[in-house]
Amino acid sequence: MRLTFWGAARQVTGSMHMLELAGGTRILIDCGLDYENRKEFENKNANFPFQASEIDLLIITHAHIDHTGNVPNLIKQGFAGEILCTGATLELSDFLLHDSLNIQRMEMQKKRKQSSRKKGKVKFGNIPQPLYAKKHIVDMIQMARTLEIGENYKFNDEVMVSFHTSGHILGAVSARLEVKEEGKTKVIGFTGDLGNYRSKLVPDPIPMKGLQYLISESTYGGRKHITDSRLAEEFILEEVLDACVKRGGKVVIPAFSVGRTQAIIFTLHQLYREGKLPNIKIFTDSPLAIKSTKVYQYNMQYLNEEAKQFQSKYGSLFDFPLLHVIEDERQSEILSVLPEPCVIISAAGMVEGGRIQMHVRNNVGHDENTILIAGFCAEGTLGDRLLSGQDFVEIDHRKRPVRAVIKRTDVFSAHPDHPQLLDYFDRSNDGQLKKLFLVHGDATQMDTLAADVKGCEVVTPNKGQWFDLD
Repeated sequence: MRLTFWGAARQVTGSMHMLELAGGTRILIDCGLDYENRKEFENKNANFPFQASEIDLLIITHAHIDHTGNVPNLIKQGFAGEILCTGATLELSDFLLHDSLNIQRMEMQKKRKQSSRKKGKVKFGNIPQPLYAKKHIVDMIQMARTLEIGENYKFNDEVMVSFHTSGHILGAVSARLEVKEEGKTKVIGFTGDLGNYRSKLVPDPIPMKGLQYLISESTYGGRKHITDSRLAEEFILEEVLDACVKRGGKVVIPAFSVGRTQAIIFTLHQLYREGKLPNIKIFTDSPLAIKSTKVYQYNMQYLNEEAKQFQSKYGSLFDFPLLHVIEDERQSEILSVLPEPCVIISAAGMVEGGRIQMHVRNNVGHDENTILIAGFCAEGTLGDRLLSGQDFVEIDHRKRPVRAVIKRTDVFSAHPDHPQLLDYFDRSNDGQLKKLFLVHGDATQMDTLAADVKGCEVVTPNKGQWFDLD
């Protein structure tokens, strides 16, 4: 059996790992988009280093685009096998992939205009195209088979698949594969993305057992969360009181549409029910977040006990009188210049694209406001530039003064930190674990994490590197 790392190897995005079994079965675990260098986006993602038609089974651990974003392209290039994921992952993927396609179309349109201005007429063959079409998303949804957590699925005589709770976002799972070769059974685990312990809404990750090999994410390797996730209510209340009540301003929160936005709204709803939240308006302004929130509301089986008990008591996780949902761009534009104190939650989380840029643009120059970055921001993004302490930032080709209070919090982080990862590895190893492969993380931080792992060999593979699992 051969394991090859085709993505998220010594980097964060583009998760894609292949298992080739002795009997000929080929399994792909995740098929995400590689965002590491946006200038090379098309070159990195357009083609695969293998024949798509030769893949028999695709396992999707969760709906985020760096794990699912290239699945429609895989189908476009000839994949006709089976797809396994949870029901919630399938629902969220439908929305996320259509959103990703729209973003690609907008990016292509910009490039066509730029190319046209430079060269005059552009030949059709040279016009940039999206990686896939809407048809391929529809095909994916139709091809998928949903598997629930704890359910065993015998794909063929060689392999049995089961899903296990990983936390992270709604419907996210770790995949455990039992592979029969030459009369022996080998057990391989893929964590997908793990969740932060004691997160809002989703349960804690549960280690898989009986593994000889484990392929794990390492996003927060080498780093420790600044704020415990149990303090989410206390933290967000303090920020709202400081900006909205004390200074009479706004709290603008850039947040990813799937996972982060729902956790923040749920926390604010809890504060409202406890009578702690001041009487100010809370706005959520992201079309994708609106759709995703409905999926969360109707898939309670994937959520933790805190969320289930709250739902039972109040009838809704997210609906409360202070929450206002922004449906269209016109409402969004009006909201952006609203003169009263309020909280605005909008995408995207790194302040790159989406409606959030308008809200930041209109509020960053006023010292009564707070821009609260609620997650990791990649180097070079607007979120990263804001956090770096610059006096001016460029938004829409204009330099804007930074007078608002700029803060960052990991209280809503969707990943375990360094100590939590070590604890997960320790509980995953019941004496049989031979190798731990670290993927999906910063290379330097990954090495720091690897140095602290005890009880098994640790490997941080390069892209394209393969290993025979004996």
